[in-house]
Amino acid sequence: MVHSRIEAWRQTLEAVTRFIEAFLSIIAESGIWLVAGFAVAGLLHAFISNEFLGRHLGKRGAGSVFKATLVGIPMPLCSCSVIPAAASLRQGGASKGASAAFAVSTPEIDVPAASLTWAMFGPVMTIARVISSAVAALVAGVLIDASDKSGAAHSEADHASENEPVKSCCHREPESASPLTVRQRLVLAAEYGFVTLPGHLVMWLLIGFAVSAAVTAFVPETWLSGAVGTGFLAMLIAMGFGLIVYVCATGSTPMAAALVAKGLGPGAALAFLLAGPATNPATMAWILKDLGGKALVVYLVSIGGVAIASGMLLNWILAGSGLSVEAAAGHAMGEASSLTAIGGAVLLAMMTYAVVRKLQAKLAPKPVQKTCCSSEPVTLTSSCCSGSEDNSKGGCCS
Repeated sequence: MVHSRIEAWRQTLEAVTRFIEAFLSIIAESGIWLVAGFAVAGLLHAFISNEFLGRHLGKRGAGSVFKATLVGIPMPLCSCSVIPAAASLRQGGASKGASAAFAVSTPEIDVPAASLTWAMFGPVMTIARVISSAVAALVAGVLIDASDKSGAAHSEADHASENEPVKSCCHREPESASPLTVRQRLVLAAEYGFVTLPGHLVMWLLIGFAVSAAVTAFVPETWLSGAVGTGFLAMLIAMGFGLIVYVCATGSTPMAAALVAKGLGPGAALAFLLAGPATNPATMAWILKDLGGKALVVYLVSIGGVAIASGMLLNWILAGSGLSVEAAAGHAMGEASSLTAIGGAVLLAMMTYAVVRKLQAKLAPKPVQKTCCSSEPVTLTSSCCSGSEDNSKGGCCS
């Protein structure tokens, strides 16, 4: 009895050790590339303004679909955070197709995800993923515009009225400010790239790394290839799984790498990487509300169709060219170079800091702010929003 308990504890300890080793190995392999991706994402955020996006994408036509696709690819926005940006483009006069193309290309691939794909799969899968993401966005945008019979009915006046600012006592017109200096933009880039963006992505990264580590540690080497194969059925299952389960572009990469390392075909992995990040309930709800039910159907069919076609094409190219896609997930920690170890340590520190900030935000008591626009009654001796000395009517919000 005692011996069996000791044996059970030993097996449990071995399993936990394998998981931790795989988890740290994946972070080490991802670190330097993901940190570099966060740096580039911060620079994009600091030096590319919303006015630039509106000026170049706020027009109708196939050209805007193409521009929206190209601009969306490097943008560091996930499937949820892209919704306000895409909605803003739509309200600014962009066609349904351009808005949808931006909503597809932006979450499917970005600089951190591309860097991580290069680290875990190599150049072939990275190039295939970037090109396929662009094709999916173009196909979705063009088909949605083609199926939109009412697009021409929206006049510029309609969009102007949609963008009319709401006047209230607490509305303040933007004050003219001097442009940020290069130094200020670099500080903003560092803050966004190394603090804000990791804070947005840390939970998805942890989930992705944990799933990848679990698959690496516990799934037999050839189980997946024997269970689902590497052909069309595997791609169909991977694409369907990606459509119903939301994972961000960065978090889905280590998952796919672990599955490929255990026998899943590269084409099926690509189908999963394309279908997962661009589809989630929040995105689909926005498309249904702002673009319509027909656009939602076209959106899903376009992403699913391009995912399957891209996976089949990748398998065909690999079979005929002698090129290969090998997943780096699960390599031993001893193989890591000093640079890889440093990158992993930096990434682990960034993720730890992001988790601590999230916990502090959840545990900290939320202050109750009473303003002239709050529902709580307040005593006013002057107009709290206008700054005037007299407020004979009892408040600017009354």
